[in-house]
Amino acid sequence: MVLEVRLDPLDNPAWHALTGEQREFGVVGSIAARYRADVSPIAAVADHSIEATTDLAELVMPDEVVAVIQAGPVDVSLWRELTTIELTQWVCDTLEPNESELTWTELGDGDAEDMQILVKATDPGPFERLTHQLGDYVGVRIEDRLVSMAGERICLEGNREVSAVCTAEGFGGRGYAQGLVAEIVARQHRVNCRSFLHVRVGSPAERIASRVYAKLGYQERIRYPMKVLRRSHELRPA
Repeated sequence: MVLEVRLDPLDNPAWHALTGEQREFGVVGSIAARYRADVSPIAAVADHSIEATTDLAELVMPDEVVAVIQAGPVDVSLWRELTTIELTQWVCDTLEPNESELTWTELGDGDAEDMQILVKATDPGPFERLTHQLGDYVGVRIEDRLVSMAGERICLEGNREVSAVCTAEGFGGRGYAQGLVAEIVARQHRVNCRSFLHVRVGSPAERIASRVYAKLGYQERIRYPMKVLRRSHELRPA
């Protein structure tokens, strides 16, 4: 008797998002997919094979850089491996009570420029011109300046990622990030979605971020690598 092993979609979230509910934001090949360049540099492969990363090369322009979760080996004539980042994935099934009385504002296309200014100053991770269209975003404004925000990025059936959590220098320690994340998670739970997020291992914010997320009810679920790859100028062999 052979038992079928069913993997959790969160083991390869970007693949399931790009071949599912976020397909409109990307380009999908046979066994690889990527978000459009103006949305996110994240790409995905269906498995750990060299065939998958080779298929991905067909979707990426020469010199373009993509970040691939769970990527396998690559054809060195097609790709240059820039670095490998270790990520921890956290999930929140039950949101802990949050007593924050934070006054937040909904963010959208009209806030895109302010969002770009904030992420460039704080570096919460890749955030392109249209990343904010992937989900809900909320923020805190002080005297009309956007000083903190949080939102959603990778979304697949039954699961939604919290991302772009950041606070401007000089405004930390006020509970903005915690309050904004709590708002996003509450929305996700209301539509029966599991909330998840990623923390970069070894990043300056890893310890503080992990403490905030644990306080909200997140638990570390899995660790996996994300390869950062640059597409070479070589043509795929015939």
